[in-house]
Amino acid sequence: MGGGGGSQLIFLVLMIALLVFMFSRTRKQQRAQLEMQAGVGPGAEVMTTSGTYGTVVEVEGDVVTLEIAPGVRTRWARRAVARVVTPFAAPLEPAPGATAAGATGGLDLSKPSAEGDDPANGGAQRP
Repeated sequence: MGGGGGSQLIFLVLMIALLVFMFSRTRKQQRAQLEMQAGVGPGAEVMTTSGTYGTVVEVEGDVVTLEIAPGVRTRWARRAVARVVTPFAAPLEPAPGATAAGATGGLDLSKPSAEGDDPANGGAQRP
């Protein structure tokens, strides 16, 4: 009839293990955030904790200067940088089987050069 002490001990050990797991995970996230903020340099596009997007122009200690519009610069605490925005800058490649620019066989969307030109007749004058 003394089995209640063993189950309480197991419950206590499980609670401690859960707390240790939660705290270690939080510390890892904080460490990753601080490393990201420390690595921010000029030219990086970032988003602040308030949701403002900008390009880093200058870093002085714990102060980051962002250009949020052409010619508009604001100063922020380095810890206000929430994340580095990495824009998708993949070069556009032509689709397989596409013709090169200027090759025949494509759709001609040019405007007629003069009034009376007939684009359906190769640009010839209408009679």
